[in-house]
Amino acid sequence: MIINKKSIPTTMVVLVLSILAVAFTQAANVPSRGTVQRSIASVERMPRVPKPLAVRDWRSVSRSYYERVLDPNAVGDRFPVVEVKADKAGFRMKSYVGSKISGEGISCLSAVVGARLARLDPRNFRGIDYVSRCKAWYDPVHGFYRHTVGERSPVVHSGIYGYWNAVVGTMLAAQYPEDAQFKHQAITAARAFHVIARGLGCPDRPDYDVLGWDFENEKPGGRNEPMNRLGHAPSVAWMLLVGAALTGDQDMFACARATMRWYAENPGRYEITHVMGPLAAARLNAMGGPQVDIDRILSAWFGDGDPKRHTWRITRGMRFGGITCDGLDGARWGDDGFYGFTMGSLQGPAWLVPVVRYDQRYARAIARYALHAANSARLLQGEGLDANHQDHAVWKARWDPQNHLFYEGLKSWDPGPDHNLRPYATGDPVLLGWNPGLSRVDPKEYFAQRSEWFGNSAYNLSLYMGNHIGFLGGIVDLTDVPGVLRWDCLATDFFGTPAYPTHLYYNPFQKPRTITLYLAGPADLYDLVAGAFVVRNARRGDRLTLTPDQTLVLVQVPLGCRTERRETQLVAGGVVIDYRMSSSSQPGSSE
Repeated sequence: MIINKKSIPTTMVVLVLSILAVAFTQAANVPSRGTVQRSIASVERMPRVPKPLAVRDWRSVSRSYYERVLDPNAVGDRFPVVEVKADKAGFRMKSYVGSKISGEGISCLSAVVGARLARLDPRNFRGIDYVSRCKAWYDPVHGFYRHTVGERSPVVHSGIYGYWNAVVGTMLAAQYPEDAQFKHQAITAARAFHVIARGLGCPDRPDYDVLGWDFENEKPGGRNEPMNRLGHAPSVAWMLLVGAALTGDQDMFACARATMRWYAENPGRYEITHVMGPLAAARLNAMGGPQVDIDRILSAWFGDGDPKRHTWRITRGMRFGGITCDGLDGARWGDDGFYGFTMGSLQGPAWLVPVVRYDQRYARAIARYALHAANSARLLQGEGLDANHQDHAVWKARWDPQNHLFYEGLKSWDPGPDHNLRPYATGDPVLLGWNPGLSRVDPKEYFAQRSEWFGNSAYNLSLYMGNHIGFLGGIVDLTDVPGVLRWDCLATDFFGTPAYPTHLYYNPFQKPRTITLYLAGPADLYDLVAGAFVVRNARRGDRLTLTPDQTLVLVQVPLGCRTERRETQLVAGGVVIDYRMSSSSQPGSSE
C-alpha cells in the first residue's frame, strides 16, 4: 500500500497493498489477476532471510572501490594497481593486488563499465578519460573487443578470455549512446558473432558443442578448456540480440532464437559466459514467436540437475560457522561444499534481475536469490569473517580496513588438511604458486606459511574479479528497512526495449514491512506481479507496505499516460509496461 505522508497521519493503521490494488485496479478498468509465481529448485533451498542479515551499501562501497583502484596515484602497499601512460594506448591494471601490472581486458574493461554503473564518470576520472582508452581493446580486423590490447588472432575462445571481453566491450555502446564509434563497434561485434552463429549451423541446425571460433579457417577453434563447451551459447545469442536491436537484422533475431532453443536442449554452465541466458530467453519470448524454454535455462543457470554436467552452481542451503553462504557462483564440491568465485557472484544479479520486466513469473524467486547474493558478497571481501577465516587479514587490517578489496573467492572450508575453518576467503595464486617467485604451498603447511609471510601479502586479492563490483552496486539500493532491497531492473538491461523506471522489491520477513519510496517523479505505479495499477499519483516519500513474502515489480508510469491492450501486452504512452498480460485482462487508462 501507499500512504502519502503529506496528507495522511503516520499513526494511521496501515492497510495491506493487496486491498488497495483491487480498488485502484477497478478505477483503472484493469482487473487484478495476479501472476502465479514459479519456483526455482535452488532458491527453494535458500532461507527467506539469510543469517546474519548484513547487506552492505553496495552502491557506496562500489564507488569507493573504483575511486581507489582507478587512481594511478593511490597510496598503499602494492598500490597503485593501475598505470596510465600518455604515449601508450589503453591503460594497464593488475589482475591481483599482489601481482605485476598487466592489461587483461577482463580486468580493465569491467572496471570502466562497472564504474559507470556505480555513477562515477570514467570519462574524466582524476583527469583521465578511461572510456576513450578502452577503445584500445577493440580489434578492427575481426570487429570486437579482445583480451589484450593489439590482439588480432583469428581464433576467439568461447570463455572469459574471448567471448566475455566482446560482451563487456559492447556494453560501452549502451552506456555512451552518443558515441558513434562505440555504436559502430557494437554493430561490427554483433556481425562477427553472426558469422559464428551461421558457421555453427544457425538458424536451421545449430550446434554449439565447440570451444570457440576460428575466423581465418571458418571453423570451430579455441582454447583447450573442455568445460568452456558447457555454456557459451548465451553469449552468442546476447550479442545477436544487440545487433538486431541496433540494425533491425531479422536473421540475427532468428539466429539468436535458434541458439537459445538449442541451449535449452543442451544446457550447461561454466564461469560466466552462460550468465545472460535467462535474460536472452526472456527477451526473445517477449517478442513472440516460438518460445524458448526458460525453465530449463534457469535450472541450468542455478546449476540444478545433473552434477556431472553442471559442475558449477549457485550456492544454496550452505551454512557454515553460523553464516549463510547462499547466492554465490562457483564450483561445486559434492553436495555440501563449494568454491564460490567473486566475478560470477557479482555479475549474477545484474543479469537475472532484468528478467522480471519481461517475465514476472519468476519475480519472487529472483528477488530471494538476489537478496542472498547481496548478503553473501561481503564474505568475498573478508567482511563478516574473523582474521582466522581469511588469507590476508594482517594486510587488510592495515591497507584495506573497510574491506573494499575482494578475495578471488570463498571456499566452504580452508585449504588445510583438516578443513576446520568454515567458510574461508582465499584465492589460487598462493596455493598454486602462480606469481613469479612463489612456489606451491603444501596444504599441510598452509597456516604456518600464512603466519610466516602471506598473511601480510595481497596475492589472493583479485582485481580481475573484484572490478565487477559495479554490476552489483549499480543495481541495488538499501531501503529504510534492512533486508528489503530496491533492485533496478533497467540499469543492466543493456540494449533492452524502451521502458519506464522499473524496480523489484521483496519482503522476506514473516511480518509486513513498510518502506519509503524513492521515485524519479510523480507516477502511477503498475505492479507486474499484481497485473494492475496499485496506486495513482505516487510521490517520492510515500510509504509502501509489503505483506510477508510479497514481491512487487513496480513500473513508474508517467501521469496521464493512456493504456491499451495489444494482444498479450499492456502499453502505456506507447511503451510496453507488461509483456505477459493474461487473456482476461482489459486495457485501462492512467489518466
